[in-house]
Amino acid sequence: MALNREVLILRMVLFMALIGLSVSSFISNEVFKTERSGRSLAEMYCPVDFKHQNYTILTSKCKAPKYYGRLCCPAFKKFACPFSDVLNAVDKNDCASIMFDYIDIYGKYPPGLFFTKCVEGSFGLRCPDA
Repeated sequence: MALNREVLILRMVLFMALIGLSVSSFISNEVFKTERSGRSLAEMYCPVDFKHQNYTILTSKCKAPKYYGRLCCPAFKKFACPFSDVLNAVDKNDCASIMFDYIDIYGKYPPGLFFTKCVEGSFGLRCPDA
């Protein structure tokens, strides 16, 4: 009986670990809710320097006047997915707000563009495995 309980506990722990790994391969829907925070960039905290990132992958593919999801979403993923861990930590830092502020500065995209075009499900935006 004790062995069955230990096996059950081990399976539960492994299941929880797998869920944790699979969630990290997404950019959470919560990230998209942080657009346009209203605070100045100087007041925000993020361990990633989004000011000096290369936005060309995004700005060269996702262009006005028609923002096609088939072009914008893969470009957004290529830019944002490497930062998914810090972006998903919306309760610990301002990285998502800072990133969207700089995306707006460099790309002049309409508010909510990536949320309306790119969200792929209940978890958010699926990132390719690194």
